[in-house]
Amino acid sequence: MGHEYQDALMYAKWGVDYLKYDWCNTGKRNAEEAYSTMRDALKATGRPILFSMCEWGTAKPWLWAKDIGNQWRTTGDITDKWSSMKKWPDGNCCD
Repeated sequence: MGHEYQDALMYAKWGVDYLKYDWCNTGKRNAEEAYSTMRDALKATGRPILFSMCEWGTAKPWLWAKDIGNQWRTTGDITDKWSSMKKWPDGNCCD
């Protein structure tokens, strides 16, 4: 936080094509403002970098993210639930 333009220039220098910008340890920071700042920093580099916003849905990105990022997340982490899988009766699958 606070180094978005510096970081974006380095990403462009490295030839980065995709940035997943995560929302970890942001406290009470305004998500829309934070992602807008990074969007502007990426655009300022002149390099087309796909901007993926990982906000978990807490700030309702479906209401504002379309004008900021190329893609965005709307939920928390998705995890497997293997214990809910049913066993096949013939024993040929899912053992």
